Amino acid sequence: MIQDQYEEIFEVVYITKGAVGIGYRLFNEVFFGMQILMSKSKKIISVINDYSCLNNKCSEFLYQPIDHVEGFGMRREHFNRVMEDPQAKLLKIEIARNYKYTL
Repeated sequence: MIQDQYEEIFEVVYITKGAVGIGYRLFNEVFFGMQILMSKSKKIISVINDYSCLNNKCSEFLYQPIDHVEGFGMRREHFNRVMEDPQAKLLKIEIARNYKYTL
């Protein structure tokens, strides 16, 4: 399990390779509604927990590896410090839009 539902967020995870299922738990049964698939042909790195770190929220979804996954993480306090940069502040709108409409 990469991140469980309703857990406190400690880091932002950048998935560089592999497949991750995004789901939720209802009555102790897990349902997956979406999948992040990263490959060499996809040029954008998928990010997990960026919205939750920016807004100091717990995880609303659970993230579980489906296939072998490679990635790296950034601690929440370092991520929030990077997001204070004027150019990074422009990304906050895109992060919120991506979370609301994609997830």
